Amino acid sequence: MISKTSIRSSGPIENGLDIVLTLLYAPGGSGQKCEPVRGITRLQKLLFLLWKEGAFYEDIPNLYNFKAYDFGPCLDDIYDDLDFAEDIGLIYVSEVPSGNEYEGGDEDAFLEDFGFNLVKRSTRRDFELTEAGREAARDIYENLDTERCQRLEQIKRRFNFMPFFDLLRYVYRKYPVFAKKSVLSL
Repeated sequence: MISKTSIRSSGPIENGLDIVLTLLYAPGGSGQKCEPVRGITRLQKLLFLLWKEGAFYEDIPNLYNFKAYDFGPCLDDIYDDLDFAEDIGLIYVSEVPSGNEYEGGDEDAFLEDFGFNLVKRSTRRDFELTEAGREAARDIYENLDTERCQRLEQIKRRFNFMPFFDLLRYVYRKYPVFAKKSVLSL
């Protein structure tokens, strides 16, 4: 008899770091693998959408505990995974001094929709794989079943380069329960 605890997921995803690595490895809007993700808020929304729309890590349902926070769905656990991945040389986190999380967004339309006075940050943290990270992520990615690869790529392709405010608007409207503690007045 197989116990519930001995059942392994049907894919190579075992933990949060595996998901972050495969997300960073997957091709996005450019069609190129290893497309970076611009900003921590975008990274969190992509991980959230992998959970909600991609059923990407359904075999590990309690992997990330998303909660409603300032900019919608948030997960505190991601910071530990990112710090660990950076410490062991799998990802490179760059501070973009001229960038901010909101670049490329139609801020005026967003503010009109949600009635919010946005405090602009002067930097943005971007996330990309190092060479060692590419190798580790490729091993995981190549062992995903076709359906998971497709779901992962569809979400990254659709949302990674989406203007920031359009991404927030999409998540807030589709998943309002995760926007209930937002600093935005919905």
